[in-house]
Amino acid sequence: MSIARFFTAVALAAGIGLAAPASASGFPDKPVTLVVGFSPGSSIDLVARTVAKKLSEKIGQPVIVENKSGAGGNLAADYVARGKADGYNLLVVANSIAISPALYKDLKFDVKKDLAAVAYLGIGPVILKVRKDLGVDTLQELVAYAKANPGKLNYGSSGVGGTPHMATVLFNQVAGTNMVHIPYKGGADALAALLGGQVDLLINPLLGDTASDRIKSLAITGEQRSVLAPDVPTFKELGYPEYDVGVYYGIMGPKAMPRDVVDKLNAGFNEALADPEVVEALSTRSGIVLKAGSAEDFQRFLDKDIELWREVVERNKNVLN
Repeated sequence: MSIARFFTAVALAAGIGLAAPASASGFPDKPVTLVVGFSPGSSIDLVARTVAKKLSEKIGQPVIVENKSGAGGNLAADYVARGKADGYNLLVVANSIAISPALYKDLKFDVKKDLAAVAYLGIGPVILKVRKDLGVDTLQELVAYAKANPGKLNYGSSGVGGTPHMATVLFNQVAGTNMVHIPYKGGADALAALLGGQVDLLINPLLGDTASDRIKSLAITGEQRSVLAPDVPTFKELGYPEYDVGVYYGIMGPKAMPRDVVDKLNAGFNEALADPEVVEALSTRSGIVLKAGSAEDFQRFLDKDIELWREVVERNKNVLN
């Protein structure tokens, strides 16, 4: 017997156990952390904290939300991707997880190779708002003004590569307009800039939306109008059916997580989404369509979205470089 095999046998006989994949037997036996790549108070942070409270009740362990903001969510993604694949550190993702592979060529992680879907949480609409003193009352008037004054209008966002930024890049593409990007450090700062008149428009999630007599909502995404904004027409009914952008939320973890751990986590998240308090907070009050389903359901959705944004970035290299 070789020396290596001898010590392996001794270790097994002693019950020491060599490094082996985690399994759902006994999982979880300590707190689970949901890592959010954006600042507290952002829409993704609000979703994470709402779900975390109920997930804790379902799995019988504390669920901690940890914010690691920076680089459009990529710092958090890299942290989780390089972490131990035992199910205790999970990544809360939004659209940026599918945008980043196309937008950034120097990522330290590979979304498809290093991360895997755990659960789909839900998807909500984005809403286009303009400052009221801009003098446009409809989406058609905004587009007409933007085409007549290329490069004059500017739009805010929560940062380069975030959903508000890329959603507006896509709208520029679809509408044939040329509006200029002004990034901010977060969604709250971008909204404050719109309220203060520093930017002309903003496309942002309906979740956490702030009503004000200084801004006007012109259009919202979705198949039908939102019950939270019934007077705001959809892009589809205004003649832009191809503009179909939603802000989605989900959970991912390191690629090598054991199947039974993923299944147990997926079941816990699905149970949390069915909880009346979560339904009230996210669906009824925030307009998010909750999406309980399998890990494979969310992975298929992500794969399609990664391809969508690859095409958008390719077509808009001139404004993204």
